[in-house]
Amino acid sequence: MRFTLASIVAFVASAAAVSVTSPTKNEDVDLSNGVTIKWSSVSSDPSSFSIYLVNMNSYPNVDKLIADDVKTSDGSYTIDSLSGIDNGSGFQINLISKDPKNSGILAQSQQFNVESSSSSSSTTTAASSTSTATSASASASSSINASSSGSASASATPTTVDNGAGALAVPAAAGSLLMGLFALVL
Repeated sequence: MRFTLASIVAFVASAAAVSVTSPTKNEDVDLSNGVTIKWSSVSSDPSSFSIYLVNMNSYPNVDKLIADDVKTSDGSYTIDSLSGIDNGSGFQINLISKDPKNSGILAQSQQFNVESSSSSSSTTTAASSTSTATSASASASSSINASSSGSASASATPTTVDNGAGALAVPAAAGSLLMGLFALVL
């Protein structure tokens, strides 16, 4: 009982700590035009923290200090403009404390996307990918073409290949049934 009560108290205490409320999950954020980071906090949280933009899903990883010694009680911080960050998904905001009593990551936002509307800082790239998948009785091929201009096309054509594997479906099922019956008899 003590363990359960202690667990519930710890859970409630952690749920009431600093929480990043904006940017939200899968939100498209344009860092070149500025963005406001918002959070909620309680009185037991550290008085200040640092704000980092991170993306561990990209190579090289992004771990950029945005602001240092931000007051927790402010509830928000506006980034006027941030350059040098490539477009992509999987970005997060980390609120990191240096307080000796409560150091480390206080809160982490949901993952969001960075998309820049600034054409001067973007480069045009095009990607093309073709893949083919085969199985015992069917194959499919798909082609995807995309470019940074915002257009994309995709096509898929399923085809059936008669390789005789379909003929094995009934005997295999019958064999499984017979093995099951044999196991029941024993």
